[in-house]
Amino acid sequence: MGFLVANPISLKWKVWRIESALRGLLLAQSVKPLVWSFGAYYIDPKHLVFVLGVKTDEERDALKSNFAFLNESRELLVRFNWPTAARDKMHFDIESQETVDRETKGNWWYHYK
Repeated sequence: MGFLVANPISLKWKVWRIESALRGLLLAQSVKPLVWSFGAYYIDPKHLVFVLGVKTDEERDALKSNFAFLNESRELLVRFNWPTAARDKMHFDIESQETVDRETKGNWWYHYK
């Protein structure tokens, strides 16, 4: 049975704040940030994916192997008080525009469909 969130507005506010902080983390890595999220977190907070879009495959691979960056990203869930039971089930995906161009003709929506 899913976890019905009593106040989805407060979760939306947290999502915005996490997205903003993720943009800051990307800027600190000298990467132009493209950040958004999707999922039914208002039904159950574990149903949320944060997408970090970068320009090149090289940038994507560097970030995916940067454990400090990955840990900082996850720590945002604690910092912004995302529901504890959902934190380990959350997903942060890092993808490049080059891959989206190559695999789905530049269409991010189809890439994640």
